[in-house]
Amino acid sequence: MKPFYALTMRGRIPRLRALALAALQEYDLPLSRLRFMSDGWNYVFRVDTTSGEKVVLRVSRPDKYGPDDVRSEMIWLDALHRDTDLLLPAPLRTRSGELFTTVQVAEVPEARHVVVFSWVAGRDLGDALTLANYAATGELLARLHEHSAQWTPPADLIIRRNDTVYHPTDPPRLFEPAFRDRLNENLWALLARAEAQVAAAQAELWGREEPPRVIHYDLHQWNVKVQRGKVHAIDFEDLVWGYPVQDIGLIFYYIQDREDAVALRQAFQDGYTRRLPWPERFPGEIAIHTVRRSLDFANLLIDEQDPAEQAFIAGFFQRLEERLRRYFAEN
Repeated sequence: MKPFYALTMRGRIPRLRALALAALQEYDLPLSRLRFMSDGWNYVFRVDTTSGEKVVLRVSRPDKYGPDDVRSEMIWLDALHRDTDLLLPAPLRTRSGELFTTVQVAEVPEARHVVVFSWVAGRDLGDALTLANYAATGELLARLHEHSAQWTPPADLIIRRNDTVYHPTDPPRLFEPAFRDRLNENLWALLARAEAQVAAAQAELWGREEPPRVIHYDLHQWNVKVQRGKVHAIDFEDLVWGYPVQDIGLIFYYIQDREDAVALRQAFQDGYTRRLPWPERFPGEIAIHTVRRSLDFANLLIDEQDPAEQAFIAGFFQRLEERLRRYFAEN
């Protein structure tokens, strides 16, 4: 049998399907059809049941998310379903009442954590990015922040503190000498300046008396569904202990190059403040957390070896240099 990681994505799908079918044996879901949907980060399948129900099955990456991460995601989603009327992917429990299952099959090298969610219909916000929809997304995020500020998590919610310069799941590698020749002198200097500012901003933020709360920390426009004029959040996998400005700074990373970015940011703020005060305590506080997202990606991509990714990576670092120049000119 050819090694799993030597296969193309097309070659991996049948093996992942076998793992998904094994996982479904733990659920009370009479299967009609199992369809592969995406491999953007995890592997996602659509499950159709004989009763006409649709659900989502997600196979987590073995190198990023352990059982504590998956269980914690399910715990917050479960609490949000109990405590709010938000339309979110509800975790389905196994026959034994567990929030996820762990499965290993011969065709896939590692055991994988598998979760099953209710279906959230709609198209991606990224395909319907209007001012009204972005304002609604701001209000949606405020509602998540409202809940987490009042919620007392159980002891088995175990998540990372978002208090580092780079993403808390990734070791800092960007400035290792081995990668020095991958960045030009100007970009190296800009990144060093950005790293110092992010470190100072994180120290100031986490030095406040305000306690952190659980935040989504990945609510970009492809993790929001739009249906009949309403917006719904999905993909809570990256939840962390953190602060609202970090959530918003990450979200704004994904619109920063748009011509309507200023109008979108204002619409988002208008929506957020329908529920909560705007959390930015000084001008540019949210912008530095947008820069932090840039550092996250730079740190992640600096050691990418896949030849197929090199053109994308070169373009990313070129855009990053332009973004950092613009940021320092404006702040």
